[in-house]
Amino acid sequence: MFQKKLIIILLSCLILTGCKSKNYLTEEVTIEDLLTIKQNHKEYVTEKNSNKLIIPKEYHKMLEKKYRERFLSPWKSRKASISKNTVIKQFKQLNNKNVVGENKKKIAESWTIKLQKNANLKKYPNYTKRGITIANTNLRLIPTHKPIFKEFSDNSNGYPFDNNQNSKLPANTPILITHITADNAWVLVETPYAFGWVPIRDIAYTGKKFIKAFKAQKKYIAITHDDFGIKTQKGTYLYQGFIGMSFPLINKTKQHYTTIVARANSSRWAYIDKAKIKITNAKQKPFSLTNKNIGLICDNLIDQPYGWGELYYNRDCSAMIRDLFAPFSIWLPRNSTAQAKHGGMFIDISQMPEDQKEDFIIENGIPYLTLLWFPGHIMLYIGEKENKSLIFHNIWGLRTKDKLKRKIIGKAVITSLKPGEELPNIDDSYNFLKRLKGMTLLIPRY
Repeated sequence: MFQKKLIIILLSCLILTGCKSKNYLTEEVTIEDLLTIKQNHKEYVTEKNSNKLIIPKEYHKMLEKKYRERFLSPWKSRKASISKNTVIKQFKQLNNKNVVGENKKKIAESWTIKLQKNANLKKYPNYTKRGITIANTNLRLIPTHKPIFKEFSDNSNGYPFDNNQNSKLPANTPILITHITADNAWVLVETPYAFGWVPIRDIAYTGKKFIKAFKAQKKYIAITHDDFGIKTQKGTYLYQGFIGMSFPLINKTKQHYTTIVARANSSRWAYIDKAKIKITNAKQKPFSLTNKNIGLICDNLIDQPYGWGELYYNRDCSAMIRDLFAPFSIWLPRNSTAQAKHGGMFIDISQMPEDQKEDFIIENGIPYLTLLWFPGHIMLYIGEKENKSLIFHNIWGLRTKDKLKRKIIGKAVITSLKPGEELPNIDDSYNFLKRLKGMTLLIPRY
């Protein structure tokens, strides 16, 4: 009897402890913006004129043609455009005393020497070929899957800031191969928007016949949802689909698009195969540019985790903006500064006082088609509420004055330009409105 009572008491303690731990983990102090600003784009896309085309169809067709040309541009190149010094520069970060590996220990010099020797950069470029990705992969700044971190002192460094991660690279993307490692495991590639090292298993070489067949398709589809399986017509799984991907279109039925996908033969040469993609997961390009449609893509991106350099195929601030506008055939560079200064009509607002900046944005910004930028971060202006700008952005965190240095948000959210201003430890000298340097209109007003 005593033993039974003891067991019941112990089980009760475990249950109570478990409940307490669960509450402790979920009771996280969030910022006021996420409680008072609705995290749903349907709230900000008004029904009035929401289906109205924002730009003329002919202008949109021109944007699609230019987008397609940029997408296919690596196949026009005949030699490397990235300088040898730029490639070598990426290895120099390994000489930094504060650099550590995945075990939080200083990276061994012997490993660095071995990596540099394998890269064989004395002979750069040593392997020029046209190619295409046959899997979703990552552009690495040096040829290894190993991460490179700078310290682990607070929330502003260490994990997840892998300084070897440049960007994700979607499957079915044309590339120019310029170099191969001594062990033939990695190739350096130039893509339509970035460069980096990828495992050779993720690419195939493209011959003249393949390129001709691929380029013959003038119609494309854009993926409009994340994280679903793309399969061949015969049902063979290929890879996950996500917003930002494009595929040449062969035909369309009521249920599916049939598209071109690249596969590799045993000699690593690409051949044409066909994939079936559900109508519900994609749209023919260019997707009509309306407020309603932009809002639909935004709602498919909201609340998604932050991903430094698109680590784990998540998105950072500029990757989200780039992928968001891909279905609409609005081509944007990969990093935030280039997006702001070359993505449309850039307006310098750096010299304006804070209150004037807010008024200027509300008066002159086009909701859902205006980027707001300061060095290191890019945001989408989506409108105003009570004379305060609302922005959609994927953000790691807010600067704080405590030891952690960041209040982690870690996902795509809708906020004001002063998120977290109510927090006692927020560093107000770094509020967004104060730091804003520019505003970019992605398209002309019509």
